[in-house]
Amino acid sequence: MKSDIVGVDKQDDRAAARLFSSAVIDYASRILPDELGLAIYLFVIGELVDAQQNRSLTHSERIKMLWRGRFFLDGWRQHILDNPLYALHTHFISRELYDILSIFINAMLLLIVTHRDYFPEVPLLHWLNSTETCEHFFGCARKIQKDFTFVEWLLMIPKISALMAGELRTKLKGAQEKAAATRFGYHHSYFDSRRVDLANLATFPSDPEIEQLIHVAHTNAQTLLEIVGINLPALLPVIDEEGFAVALAALSSDASEGHAAGEASEGVAAANLERLLSRDRDQFLFGNNTLANDEEMTNFGIHATATIVHDHLRL
Repeated sequence: MKSDIVGVDKQDDRAAARLFSSAVIDYASRILPDELGLAIYLFVIGELVDAQQNRSLTHSERIKMLWRGRFFLDGWRQHILDNPLYALHTHFISRELYDILSIFINAMLLLIVTHRDYFPEVPLLHWLNSTETCEHFFGCARKIQKDFTFVEWLLMIPKISALMAGELRTKLKGAQEKAAATRFGYHHSYFDSRRVDLANLATFPSDPEIEQLIHVAHTNAQTLLEIVGINLPALLPVIDEEGFAVALAALSSDASEGHAAGEASEGVAAANLERLLSRDRDQFLFGNNTLANDEEMTNFGIHATATIVHDHLRL
């Protein structure tokens, strides 16, 4: 649409959504056949948005799309760093956008895995994990009163709820189609439940399946980058089996050699902790707290933290 370019409303959500549509990508590839990088970029970034907003995708497909975006961006960025003729501030997206996309991808991937581990039977609705509801709520509040205090905001809640319900009913009756053809500013779609398959959204891939999806996404990213002359390095294995076996053997030998010494030091540490806790309890009851005991407790905590970090690094 001409209005998406000339006199564009930078708060028009539908204009941003149209930018990554298949129609725009097809138009860019036909009109600018020598600029395939633009079409590929729009495709990859559009899929990152779709990974959250799409109602019908499986979680496996979302994971593949997110990893493809991660490999594409990292491969593009590393190619610029390796080539002295290029510079990040000229030939790459802005640092802020790269950080935003990286955080988004990591958060989405972690959300899927965490939800699978803790709520395996509950559907994960990605499009509700956003600030969209809050934006709609405060947008309706400002329609009632431009500037308000916290007390005024509390008193407005019944009116805001009625206004939001009315807007949702209006949009469900066809206002969304009208919004697609005009400048409409903010466009809220969190309430849209069309094509939602709750059984599908409650099905999560296993860790081996996720590893296979990562390899598929890497291959896809390699293909896309090769079109524009960028070679993506081979994907390293998630687990280095040989290195893991060597590390495990080293840990086993360390454990057998230092077992007796470890038990002795653990016994001393437990006794010291018990002594400090007993003294702290007495000081709390009788009000004779001392700075020396507080410092010893702090040092004991630092020592325990350092030990945990050391063990973690060894693993």
